[in-house]
Amino acid sequence: MYDMKLYLGTDSRSATDDMTATHTTVKHFTCRVEGLEHKLFMDNFFSTPRLFDDLLRRKIHSCETVWPNRKDMPSDFGPKTLKLTKGDIRVRTTGNFTALAW
Repeated sequence: MYDMKLYLGTDSRSATDDMTATHTTVKHFTCRVEGLEHKLFMDNFFSTPRLFDDLLRRKIHSCETVWPNRKDMPSDFGPKTLKLTKGDIRVRTTGNFTALAW
């Protein structure tokens, strides 16, 4: 039987130096599928490169939209340096993480 937890928004008390409150929320909701090679799709409210790495270590694949100014994003993806015109694409890859802007 599954325990049910009602999500009422982030709990700032769950944040640590290494994890944001949203990171711990996602970690809680994915604990039952850890190691099962599931795929998780999420929007930019939850996603960070650090969360992506944590999920992958736990064998949970993810695809996330993310704000370019999020912590740990490639430095040239910042809002002041990411000046694309129609048809431009910028891609950065490190390990299993790929950032793509278009």
